[in-house]
Amino acid sequence: MPLVAREHTALTSLLTRTADNAAFYAVLTGADAVRDISEKMGYCDEPRYRLIRVDRRLDKAGDNEFEIALVDDAEKTVAYYDKVTLLHFPKVSSRYVARNQVWRSAAMRHSLVLRDVSLKVLFRYLVQEYDLLLTEDAVKGVGKFYWHRQVSRAIALGLHVYTYEDAAQSLRPIPTQRVLNDIVDLAWSGADQGSLQALISRFPLASQKA
Repeated sequence: MPLVAREHTALTSLLTRTADNAAFYAVLTGADAVRDISEKMGYCDEPRYRLIRVDRRLDKAGDNEFEIALVDDAEKTVAYYDKVTLLHFPKVSSRYVARNQVWRSAAMRHSLVLRDVSLKVLFRYLVQEYDLLLTEDAVKGVGKFYWHRQVSRAIALGLHVYTYEDAAQSLRPIPTQRVLNDIVDLAWSGADQGSLQALISRFPLASQKA
């Protein structure tokens, strides 16, 4: 199993266990570099919830990783967690690229507040400062569905969307929902064995092979 997948499995197990989730809430909310981003993200009308960003807890020596979490202060639990790793792909973008590992609670009590959390985190916050790398392993167990939904959303929002190939750092545009559907059909048919990856940006990127 790849390292990222192992880390994600461990994270999912940790946050799903009640006692460990509560302990993780305490660690995140008690971190030195924690700030409330609720108002910026439109969560100011949900008094028991806060969206927080935690810097330099994972990467004390630099700024390559940070965390975003939706915390329930009434229950002292974590409802949503996103570990963001910043990468640099100089052949295709001058901006840092944010890769996300996401966990979200399956508890019904959080379902309403979680409904648009990916929209707000990815497209109202992260994409303003970084390009986004979306992979099908971003959410454990529902990767292809999550990837399809977020890429479709990015196209609908008018962002620049591309499939991404690691080895060559090359891009191919996904300009329309129809092109996206063709890619998804191929992935679900089993004909394409590669992992689904997309780069999303506010700005056009060099789509030719470097």
